[in-house]
Amino acid sequence: MNVSARPSRFPTRLRRALALSLLPSVALAAPTTLVLGGQPVTLNTTVIGGVTYVRLTDLKAALTAQGGANAKASVEGCVNEWLFNGIERLRVTKVRPVQDRYYGDGWGVTVELRNGAQETLTLDHAGVAYNGAVSLAFVDGDSWSKSWREGWQDKTYARLQQGTGTVYEFQIFPESRMEAAAVAASAPQKFLLEVGAKNPDHVKANFSVSDPSFRVDLTCRK
Repeated sequence: MNVSARPSRFPTRLRRALALSLLPSVALAAPTTLVLGGQPVTLNTTVIGGVTYVRLTDLKAALTAQGGANAKASVEGCVNEWLFNGIERLRVTKVRPVQDRYYGDGWGVTVELRNGAQETLTLDHAGVAYNGAVSLAFVDGDSWSKSWREGWQDKTYARLQQGTGTVYEFQIFPESRMEAAAVAASAPQKFLLEVGAKNPDHVKANFSVSDPSFRVDLTCRK
């Protein structure tokens, strides 16, 4: 009678050692800073087999944290950089402290706007309303939107031929008066100009982005 030999068994410790040797090496890497929506975000990483990975749950949480009005997807750039949303071209040329007899101390942001479409139109017909949202964002999370806009309404109603434009200084102030020294110590980080995405039917030009609003990083310059 033939008797089959029993397969040999490795000792438990040896089998565990062999199994571990087949697994890729895993190590925690130093936190890595990524740029999401134009904002720096630091995430923990893990190195597996020499490749750095980020946990999907951590990435999802970071993307969620980027939400809110200040992180709104817009046409973004730096001071003195021309930005284009498919119809208007905009650049910020100057940022300076200003003072108003009624509003107190604030910041002035000078912008240059040009008609980048191949037709004559007004800024008002291309999403830039005279009473649209204009604001400054600060590093501490605060934002200012109270502004003095003398003469701005006339500029939004003026007809601009292709390539022509206008220059205007928005003067923006805190909702409550602040001491001049406190205003000077808190320089704004971003300037935001809201542009409506829907134009009248007679405007032939179309925006090239889903959100044509402008967002300028005042801490960088081109």
